[in-house]
Amino acid sequence: MQLSTLSSLQWNLIAGGLAIFLFGINLMGDSLTNFAGPKLRGYVEKYTSNPIKGILVGIVITGLIQSSSATTVIAISFVRAGVMSLEQAIGVILGANIGTTVTAVLIGFNLDYLSYFICLIGVIVFLFSKKRKGKYIGEILIGFGLLFIGLKMMGDSLAELKNIPGFEDIVTNLGKNPIIAVLVGAVLTAIIQSSSAFIGIVQSLYASGAIGLNLSLGFLFGANIGTCITGILASLGGSLSAKRTSLFHVLFNVLISAIFLVLLVPYGGFI
Repeated sequence: MQLSTLSSLQWNLIAGGLAIFLFGINLMGDSLTNFAGPKLRGYVEKYTSNPIKGILVGIVITGLIQSSSATTVIAISFVRAGVMSLEQAIGVILGANIGTTVTAVLIGFNLDYLSYFICLIGVIVFLFSKKRKGKYIGEILIGFGLLFIGLKMMGDSLAELKNIPGFEDIVTNLGKNPIIAVLVGAVLTAIIQSSSAFIGIVQSLYASGAIGLNLSLGFLFGANIGTCITGILASLGGSLSAKRTSLFHVLFNVLISAIFLVLLVPYGGFI
């Protein structure tokens, strides 16, 4: 693939779309957190008395703030502070891995057209609300709309990759070597610090026909591993329990990715 052909892509739209997408996710998550207020931290402390409750808390919190990394960091910080035990934190982390799929499910719905109206409604609510809670609701709607607007901008531009000479050969080779795809997915996710954002990009590429199912899933498994970097950083300099919590997060995500990597070909054939 020549650099001259890559220059034909609309990199301004790709960069802008990614920026809007990431900002939308962060705005929605931060606003949901602010809307819940300090009670959010209290719920985490109170309702993780056993692993099952911890899993449910992890699912709910991650679904709300749209970031498994943030939930993992919260759990590790609680362990470091001695507020939460290793067993409780493990339950929350398991739940976070489930809750993070909310973004991918939302992206799966075709809300491109409605996202502009959702964003407009959010702006109106934000401008005309006098109470802080109302403004948070407006920001949540704005973030939700921006998420899809950014993804649409980015996805339409990235779809042109399939028309670039040599791209199909690269995709074919990566599809034959899913382990490389996993490594690429892990590195890119660690760099952008958001598995939701990377998976959103992969979903757009797959929907446009630029990449196949096996390669998409390889990237997805890699994103599952790359998202562990935040937890690792949060545990540095912490207690032994905090480091064990981070280690569990890494081992669990790597093990799950390895198991499903083995099932990749049968699953692709089934689909």
